[in-house]
Amino acid sequence: MTLSPVGERVAGPFMGPVARPRTQVRGRFTVLRLIACGVVIAIMADSTATTLAIPVLGADPIAASLPMTEVTWVSTVNFAAVAALLATAGRFADLLGRRTVLAFGLALYGLGAAAVIATTSWPLLLGGRLAQGVGAALMFPASLGLLLGELPANKRAGAVALWSASSGIGALTLQAGGGLLVAEYGWRGLFLPSAGLAAALLMLTPMLPRSRDIARRVPDVFGTVLLIGAITALVLAVSRGGTWGWTSGRTLACAAVAGLLLAGAVATSWRHAAGAIDMRLWRRPGFLWAGGASLLYGAASFVVLTMGPLYLRTSGFDPVTIGLWLTPISIAMIVSSPLAMLAGRRIGLNGVIYAGALALGGGCALMLAHPYPTWWTVLAALLLGGGFGALSTGTFTVGTMAAHPTQYASAVGAINTARMLGGALGVAGASALVDQPVLDGPLPGFASVLVGCLLVALVLGTVALMRVAGRPRRRAARMSRREVEAENIMLRRLLTELRASFVQVRDEAEEELARFGTRDLAPHRAVKN
Repeated sequence: MTLSPVGERVAGPFMGPVARPRTQVRGRFTVLRLIACGVVIAIMADSTATTLAIPVLGADPIAASLPMTEVTWVSTVNFAAVAALLATAGRFADLLGRRTVLAFGLALYGLGAAAVIATTSWPLLLGGRLAQGVGAALMFPASLGLLLGELPANKRAGAVALWSASSGIGALTLQAGGGLLVAEYGWRGLFLPSAGLAAALLMLTPMLPRSRDIARRVPDVFGTVLLIGAITALVLAVSRGGTWGWTSGRTLACAAVAGLLLAGAVATSWRHAAGAIDMRLWRRPGFLWAGGASLLYGAASFVVLTMGPLYLRTSGFDPVTIGLWLTPISIAMIVSSPLAMLAGRRIGLNGVIYAGALALGGGCALMLAHPYPTWWTVLAALLLGGGFGALSTGTFTVGTMAAHPTQYASAVGAINTARMLGGALGVAGASALVDQPVLDGPLPGFASVLVGCLLVALVLGTVALMRVAGRPRRRAARMSRREVEAENIMLRRLLTELRASFVQVRDEAEEELARFGTRDLAPHRAVKN
């Protein structure tokens, strides 16, 4: 008997379908979910650890002589690597095998984290952060692509909800325990959880099935290099533009290089069967909307998660207290992600995105009304976290449902790239608003940033509401086409069956004539006459 990697029934060599033990199938699905969720927990824990480590890192001997603008390269080099490689890593996972790419990413990520923890020099620290970024970019789309490709269709939406909630778990872990890790082990202790988790997940990867629905082709290496260079240059222009100057030669050169390289990557992808950019994916219905919504969601979420600690630090809070103030955002994300998926079955995924934008706007408005930390800030944090959970679940589900099973990892990589580019744009714009606020009053810089997030929520909610309003007409059109197609199929089936009946009658008549012969029919004719 032959067992498939996953599935309820398999075929034996001398027998029909054989029922596979339900516990074995359930155990395989459990490992898939565990690894996919563990990957996003590790990445979000690392992102939160970086935010908490930068202020403390300035006092370490390896960075004490560096200005704060140089210390922030610890975050920039990691962010640039993840953003530049996400789309390419997802494409490679679909073409070469998701389990292989996942295992390589986990190994590289774990080695990078170990280098960060054990580093004694600034270059080694940046090298470790770069390795972590490359590893995260590889394992992120491969893990969710593998999960979606192996799970049955009726379980994929729930898996996305659980996966989205896991991002809140990763952030919550470091927000709640980050201060204790710093007090016990220094800033290096902040990277211990993600390093240990990566090692544990790597040991579980041999239990994963090999991808069954990948399209094994030789990727477009030249186009891949162009795409990686384009996104890297764009991220550097956006993330460092505030430091270099938005009209400086370096910023403008990075922007120009990004445009030229991206045009080259698109041109090669049109001609290559396995291009660096899967052009078929972006032409699928709903995927372009998912990418745009992810870009706006990233612009708002990255701004809140980056500016939140700065806002609380200006109010005089220590790192432990800052983590506790940010905890409601992560808790709300964990709770709202599965609730958003349940709501999506009733109001649709566009309705979920609209509800997430509404909660995001409500949280920003509440913080504008109460500029200093109070209990109203806790309620605002809950609204923000609830909005992030709904938007993350909604945008990811829309994007992955629009993709073909052979494109799952590519879809995850592309959607995450859009989210990170939105985050880079949002943080750059927020930094400019903090330095040159457009509002007056208390904390004018942070108030200007909140107004920007409110506008993002307004745009996102308006487009989602328009799609919700247009859904009945599109559904009616689809139903009418389906009815016509169903009638055509039924008519063809009836005609085919009728033709088969005639053929069967003809064949039986010819067999009877051949068996009895014309001589056997002669007496019957004589009797009849």
